[in-house]
Amino acid sequence: MKAFVIAALVALITITSQAHAFMSDESHYQGLPEWSQFKQFIHEQQQEDERLGLSYMISGGLAAVGGVIGYDLSNDPLSRSVYALTSTVGIAAIGLGASHYWTGNEYDSFFFALEHSNISVQEKNRILQKYLEKEHDKREARRWIRVVTHSLIAVANFYSASREPNGDVKPVFIFLGTVNTVLAISYSF
Repeated sequence: MKAFVIAALVALITITSQAHAFMSDESHYQGLPEWSQFKQFIHEQQQEDERLGLSYMISGGLAAVGGVIGYDLSNDPLSRSVYALTSTVGIAAIGLGASHYWTGNEYDSFFFALEHSNISVQEKNRILQKYLEKEHDKREARRWIRVVTHSLIAVANFYSASREPNGDVKPVFIFLGTVNTVLAISYSF
């Protein structure tokens, strides 16, 4: 049973780090609502999206291949489960990387639409200002939704730990509750 707890913790750490990567806000523009600055930010962000995408695809590919090899070499059902989970998370990382590499970020469509329009720079600046205000409000809402979600998951896991009679399983619930408490606190700042 101790091996189960260790494998569950390793799997949870792997899943949590990947989930956090999927859920975290992408880099957002914090400059003035001036088109020339925004344009420079977009070009830098596009390069970063390509770099990040390749990074995720390479590391995900290594994890997926390593998981498959480990699965094939192992006879222990628990180890095989951990290797299968590692392979699955690796494939998810490849998908995340492909998304970054080929689709870019949340600003790309907006930038493209305005960059290739026949409106003045002053009009682009006014539209950009309204867009950035709305995006700020959405980021704040997402942040507080994450705080509440992770807080509720933490409470549910601490409750399960308080009711769990099995001493080998109880630490898993405590660990899950602690991880989600830390995530809730990290999103609250």
